[in-house]
Amino acid sequence: MRGIFNDQIIVKLDFLVYRFRFLFLYIVFGILSLIIEFIIRNYLFSLGFSNKISTLTGLIMGILFAFWSNSKMNFKIPTPRLFKALLYFVTISFFSASLQFYLSKIWIIGNHNYEINRLFISGIIFLLAYVFHRKYSFVNFKKVGVAIYADKVENIEDIYKKISYYPDFIHIDLVDQTMKKDAEQIEVFRLETIKAYWPDTQIQTHIMSTQPTNWVSKILPFSDVVYVHGESNQDNFEIVKNISRNGKLVGVALMISSDINDYIELLKKADYVLLLTINNPGKSGQNFHSSAFSKIEEINNLPFRNQFVLCVDGGINVSIASHINAECIVSGSSVLKNDYPSHQIMRLQTGSRFEN
Repeated sequence: MRGIFNDQIIVKLDFLVYRFRFLFLYIVFGILSLIIEFIIRNYLFSLGFSNKISTLTGLIMGILFAFWSNSKMNFKIPTPRLFKALLYFVTISFFSASLQFYLSKIWIIGNHNYEINRLFISGIIFLLAYVFHRKYSFVNFKKVGVAIYADKVENIEDIYKKISYYPDFIHIDLVDQTMKKDAEQIEVFRLETIKAYWPDTQIQTHIMSTQPTNWVSKILPFSDVVYVHGESNQDNFEIVKNISRNGKLVGVALMISSDINDYIELLKKADYVLLLTINNPGKSGQNFHSSAFSKIEEINNLPFRNQFVLCVDGGINVSIASHINAECIVSGSSVLKNDYPSHQIMRLQTGSRFEN
């Protein structure tokens, strides 16, 4: 009984860590940024600078530290999204600081101590600023999805018991025999089952077929993002129009061997781009391809990069995930074959290399 009780406590603690992981670090970095602000302000003031210059410089340095620490160590914002995130962060932070300075004139604490006033007022509107930063500044944090095959082999109930609510999205691989000769029979009704298990989680469906029109209409009702391969034998431009007309996000999938320049016009239509970083798509447990990082960099350097979300799939473990410069990563066997799948998802999300 004690063992079961201890397991229940661990599960609840895991849940709290998962739910509040961003908030906890945001609080820590927020306190550190205030300390930096106070130190710089007092130092400049001691050198003879005016109160206004000392305060403004300290505030700017504190904001920049808060952005750097959150974007690099908390939300893990991909490089292509950093500038936009910085603009939102600075705007929201200055608005928050202005509101704080205004309120400090109304609610003066003690002997007009600057530091105490700032700490007190910051605490009052802290959650408001956090909500705005999550909605705008850090909306493109690195997300982790778990891959599930749409065939009769996968036990969806068992997978749900392993990963529960921990993935940021579910990635469904639909593989037919036009792309993989020995592919298992596809059972489309499983998408409805997956949607039922994860009703509030984004569902990305990757159609691995050279004839995607055979599947698009069948999977649209249960998918939020639909990927079709640039290498398909059909009119991809018409297919992506159909996906978009049905209110779904358009995804374009590319092989590790794909020449990006061959698909520029198609990529311009994409909301999501999926890069497969393994040699033989459709088979789990493969190694991350050695050329993948250069291919990711090539995609990130596209002039219209901010128009789509980059998702990387194939051979990703914790050590590799921390170096991938993309908004989304997909993991299958690394999570599902782990002794502690939910912990592995958290490690992929946070970049932690802690092992059980």
